[in-house]
Amino acid sequence: MAEWTDRLGQLLPELYLREDSSGDLRALLNILGPTLDEITAKITALPSLVSVENCPVEFLPLLAGLLAVTYDTTLDPEPQRLVIREAVARYQRVGTMDALIRELSASGWQGEIIETHRRVLRLGTRARLNQQKLPGHHYNLGIYQVTGVAMDDQELNHILERHHPAGTYRWTEESL
Repeated sequence: MAEWTDRLGQLLPELYLREDSSGDLRALLNILGPTLDEITAKITALPSLVSVENCPVEFLPLLAGLLAVTYDTTLDPEPQRLVIREAVARYQRVGTMDALIRELSASGWQGEIIETHRRVLRLGTRARLNQQKLPGHHYNLGIYQVTGVAMDDQELNHILERHHPAGTYRWTEESL
């Protein structure tokens, strides 16, 4: 990469450089050139700031903010780098049962998610949109049940709200 002082001199018409008897133009180029070299070096370093592995610790909160990840500056940065690295893949799975089970398990939940439509025996009936009744207390094709011992109710509801599949209903039962 050519230095900006030389590049700026090449961009100017030769007449200006020839007529610069006082050296003011050359002095201006000597001031602007190193400044532009410094700016160019910072611009070329920008991709390393977006890479979770190469990002300096002081910029990790900004990178986490871009991905809507909560970053705590008092904690060790290495586990938080992992959370930032997995953020996009986690957002792609939001609203699926797999993501719900993964996050509930990571928070200490032990139980089962029962999707009611998987436990239905249909004999010679035609399904009508939003009108098919399922046997049991909860009868809708878009219902799932969360059972088991979980963490506190507020954290459980927060996780369920974030991963709740669209168009479904849920109920929870706590086992003793």
